[in-house]
Amino acid sequence: MGKLRYLAEQVPVANDISLLVLRAIVGIIFVVHGAGDIFEAGVSSNVENYREAGIPLPALSAPFAAYVQFLGGLALIAGLVSRLVSLGMVVVMAGALVFVHAGEQIPIGQDGSGSGFALIMGAASLAIVLAGPGRFSLDYLIATRAAGAPVATSAVSQGA
Repeated sequence: MGKLRYLAEQVPVANDISLLVLRAIVGIIFVVHGAGDIFEAGVSSNVENYREAGIPLPALSAPFAAYVQFLGGLALIAGLVSRLVSLGMVVVMAGALVFVHAGEQIPIGQDGSGSGFALIMGAASLAIVLAGPGRFSLDYLIATRAAGAPVATSAVSQGA
């Protein structure tokens, strides 16, 4: 029975490394997509695409999505305002699932159809909202300095 505990045992430093890797990969993917919306297609082009797709308030939602992905992705990589940024990404991915990929299958097709990408990016963003950025983040550094002592990152790391 003693060996089975490794199936569920939590190692705080491993959790923090996992969160760092998750934040970095999710952040990079969002930066690339946001950069495409801002610098390649252009936000004004996306406003028209959003309008054609029936996305509400396209003049607000298109820039919101583009800048949340680009600037939020950069912040997420650094672990700065991670929960807030990730919540914005959850909103963007929920919008993509509801307005763009509704009724599509999960596998991503050659033409970019499929809800899988939005689903996994939304789930990864939600995981960061719930778990926080971990100790290898600017959020943790700022919170620790403000508190004058290390900040608990989870109930698991406290032995709960």
